[in-house]
Amino acid sequence: MKTVTLTFKITIVATQQTIFNYVSEWDKQSDWILFTTVKELPNADHRPGPLLLATTKFGPLKFVDTMVVTDLRPFERIVVEHTGRIILGKGIFTIRKIAGSSSEFVWQEITPVPFGFIGQVGLILVKPLLNIMFGMSLKKLKTNIELLD
Repeated sequence: MKTVTLTFKITIVATQQTIFNYVSEWDKQSDWILFTTVKELPNADHRPGPLLLATTKFGPLKFVDTMVVTDLRPFERIVVEHTGRIILGKGIFTIRKIAGSSSEFVWQEITPVPFGFIGQVGLILVKPLLNIMFGMSLKKLKTNIELLD
């Protein structure tokens, strides 16, 4: 199955630590990721990282995404593995200092594209909407963090 990497970036006037602390408060992700509610689940399986549940509602569409945090490097990187039925692959948040008190926040989603050629065509059709939704989420993240300082 072909894999695609979607990458979205924004510059935020804040330290890496401030950004990392904000995005790693899982319940706060509901404040900036459009149409999505995120909560941390009890870790009954004793996996190495937190278990997360994201519910996305867009009009009549609703889907649930379960995730496990597989890599947590304070102030630099968070990796989650999507373990649900619909969304698979990895989500990666990377934060790097750029200049002064500004940092670049990069959000990547690395996911398999199902259904072969039909899935690839579907991705081409959906990608503009994804770009808008992720872009709006990152602008909301930037605003929320910059208002903290």
